[in-house]
Amino acid sequence: MKNKNIILNSFLKSFADIWKNKSAFLLLFILQILFFWSLFSTSVKYQTRILEDSQAISDYLSRQKLDEISIAQNVMQQKDILGEDPLLIGRHFNEIAKNFRAYLAIFFISLAAFLSFAWSWANKLTGKMKFNELNRLFTRNLVIALLYLTLMFLFFYSLFNIPIAQAADVGIFAKYVPFLIAAPIMAYFMLVSLSLPYSIRLNKILQRTLSIGIKKAHYVLSAHFINIILLAIPIILLYYFFEENLPILILSLAAIVFSFVFGKIFMVNIVEKLGNL
Repeated sequence: MKNKNIILNSFLKSFADIWKNKSAFLLLFILQILFFWSLFSTSVKYQTRILEDSQAISDYLSRQKLDEISIAQNVMQQKDILGEDPLLIGRHFNEIAKNFRAYLAIFFISLAAFLSFAWSWANKLTGKMKFNELNRLFTRNLVIALLYLTLMFLFFYSLFNIPIAQAADVGIFAKYVPFLIAAPIMAYFMLVSLSLPYSIRLNKILQRTLSIGIKKAHYVLSAHFINIILLAIPIILLYYFFEENLPILILSLAAIVFSFVFGKIFMVNIVEKLGNL
């Protein structure tokens, strides 16, 4: 019953905070849209480059005769079995890796900045906060986001910073399986850390994060479950009405953005109450 009261009270308080701070909520809502748009634009830009290089490799290989007879003739004539310009494959592969690393760098830097401001603003929205307190919270959250995301970035960077000779070795991915398992756990604790009140200093973050994230995990997981449901409903509507009903399509997109914004406010309220238990 106590569990339900905390979840329900935090849920209702989140709506009350939004109603009392409409301007602050609208700013966070617009910021979320801008972040999605910038992420989409950046993804299209770098995915286009990666696809162009991939297509160049595919087109080059399609022009080569790779049957047994042609390969045998090339070997006897001391020609490269991959054609007149075999280094083309390596050049385009390196371009793919370079563009992917650049995309990851831009993505993680943008994500760290967005998470820092968005969670700080959500914290401000749920309670009164002076400018210097907001500034301190933003700095703290930026450090937190960079610490967590840097670990994830190093994984992806190392994954694509390999020689082309090893790229086809499927076994090379096996050593990253433990990190793929650990990544959701890291994201879980990162959201708890970002939701902590501004009064918690940086040197106390780890202790409070572990205390709430482990000892009171059932509360936090319940909040995540509710947030997932709130996100899933408009996504389902978007899927079914994507090409049929424009008003529902627009409302579904707005509801998706709302679910992300509300989820931050809800998490801040949950973590605040858990910290007072």
